[in-house]
Amino acid sequence: MAIRALELFCGIGGFSAAAAGTNIRIAGAVDQSPAALEVYRLNFPGHDAWQLNLENVTREELRSVEADFWWLSPPCQPYTVRGAGRDAEDPRALSFRRILDVLDRMGEDELPRHLALENVEGFARSEMRARLVKLLTGRGFHVQECTLCPTELGVPMRRPRYYCTASRGRLEPPTLVVDAPLRPLGAYLDGNGAGEDLRLAGDVVARFGKGFRILDPKDPQAYTTCFTSGYGRALMHAGSYLQCAGGVRRFAPEEIARLLHFPEGFRFPDRMTLRKKWHLVGNSLSVASVRKILEAFPGLVA
Repeated sequence: MAIRALELFCGIGGFSAAAAGTNIRIAGAVDQSPAALEVYRLNFPGHDAWQLNLENVTREELRSVEADFWWLSPPCQPYTVRGAGRDAEDPRALSFRRILDVLDRMGEDELPRHLALENVEGFARSEMRARLVKLLTGRGFHVQECTLCPTELGVPMRRPRYYCTASRGRLEPPTLVVDAPLRPLGAYLDGNGAGEDLRLAGDVVARFGKGFRILDPKDPQAYTTCFTSGYGRALMHAGSYLQCAGGVRRFAPEEIARLLHFPEGFRFPDRMTLRKKWHLVGNSLSVASVRKILEAFPGLVA
């Protein structure tokens, strides 16, 4: 039996991609970014996706979707290692705080049956995580927490994330293959991905190259570091680079989406700038990891 899901902070549709082929049907998707929603609607035209600042979401708006499953990927900046660490006091946490307030005021017959959340590892040590778990357990949810990295699934991309799964029914821990071999990095790359718009200038490589993570696509042990929304703008600590004929290049946004295990055929609007594509995909999630996390809910994943 299919279950209706509400995708909050939907971005470019990572949860929708993970839910494909499962017993989950997307009842609604919400984000405040027009650019993210443009990508979402292009790739998931059958889904009802709308723009909304969740800082102002009402109980009636969330109830109107009639979803039994809520997925949340709230802004990660309040909890990142390189951020200010303001946690609940960060203005970017207001939308998540609002959702928790609404959940707390809902009656028993209004609550979703299942809820899951994804965020950076630092969220596990946050005040907002403590609020979330206290609220869910207090409302009768069974709660499981874990950290999962795509490399544990054989994906050559390091992107560890915190996951919380909660249900008013039974939960099962996802089954992981210990020491899964990494798939070849080259399998995720475009044959035409070495355009001049991706290539780094020689003087940039000469000056900063020792601090870059430059990967050989033929290396069977090669894996990328986490790509952030600042990739293409910041040179350091935003993601890995590739050795290519005649120099070093950035990863194409489509290659990053492939490493995140978005489906073949996933695309960005033609007129969208390269910088905006990097920003959006850097804010997204690992589809492979989310699909594994969904195994916690019996009967949802075939």
